Amino acid sequence: RCDRGRTWRTPAQYPAGYRSGLAWRGGTVLAVGPGGSDLSSDGGRHWTRFDTGSFDTVDCAGAACWASGAQGRVARLR
Repeated sequence: RCDRGRTWRTPAQYPAGYRSGLAWRGGTVLAVGPGGSDLSSDGGRHWTRFDTGSFDTVDCAGAACWASGAQGRVARLR
């Protein structure tokens, strides 16, 4: 249930390090950063690492999400 950020809860598990970018796609949140990328499909309670490469930002449009990082690293996440 969403209350527009009035209530915050400590998650059972955190992403695996500092994350500099977040994006929502449907019921999934993607978190990217210099030490890897994680996703959560339960509102951020649990996280699964899916990449160990460095990304700085992520954004979703339509059916895909795009992440970009240093030295021209770009990925399409589906």
